[in-house]
Amino acid sequence: MNITKNSVLAVLTVLLILLSVLAVATGDSSSSLVINEFMADNDAAVGGPYMTFPDWIELYNSGSTSVDLSGMYLTEDLSNVNWQFPNGTAMAPGSFLLVWGNRGSGAGMLHTNFSPNANGGTLTLLSTDGVSVIDQVSFGKQLRDVSYGLLPDGSSTWGYVLNPTAGEANMENPQTGISSDWPVWGFIGLSLAVCVLIVLSGRMGGRRKNEG
Repeated sequence: MNITKNSVLAVLTVLLILLSVLAVATGDSSSSLVINEFMADNDAAVGGPYMTFPDWIELYNSGSTSVDLSGMYLTEDLSNVNWQFPNGTAMAPGSFLLVWGNRGSGAGMLHTNFSPNANGGTLTLLSTDGVSVIDQVSFGKQLRDVSYGLLPDGSSTWGYVLNPTAGEANMENPQTGISSDWPVWGFIGLSLAVCVLIVLSGRMGGRRKNEG
C-alpha cells in the first residue's frame, strides 16, 4: 500500500482537530463561574427572609453548560475555609445564584456562615478540594445600600452599582456624567474641603492675634 506524506499529514490534522474538540467538551465547566455582585452593608436596600436585610453574594454562570456547585467552597478568609454549597446546588447556563450572608436564614435559601466585610476584604470561590481558586475578588471599603459588581455581567470591570440587582442581571448606572465611583470621590472631595477650611481658619485666627 502506497502511503504518501500528504495522507499522513491529513490524518494527523484530523486527529489534532478531534483532540481539540474533545478537550473543549471535557473542560472544567466551573471556570465559567464568577462572583458577579455583592453587598457588604445592606441596611435597607435588598430585603431578605423574615423582613431582614442580610448582606449577600451573587454568582453568575457565564458559560453554555450547567455547573454543579455541590461541595464547592465560598469564603472571605482563606485561613478558615469551611462553608460549602450543599449537594444538589447547580446553575443553569446564563443564570444567577444568590447566597445570603449569615443573617439570611430562610427555608430553601442559601446562606453562608459569614458576611462580606464592609471595611474591605477578599471573597473567594474555591473548588471542592478547598484549595483551587475558581474566582476571587479583593475590594475596599463598601458603601451602605450600594452593591459592588461586574459591569457588564461576567466581565472584568468592577464598580459600585447604584441600583443593586441581587439574583438578576446587573444594571449599568444612570448616565449622569458621574462615575460609578462618585460616592468615593465625593467623600474625598468633602474631606479635602474640610481640611482647607481648617487651614484657612487657623491662618485667620493667627492674623487676628497678630493684629491684636
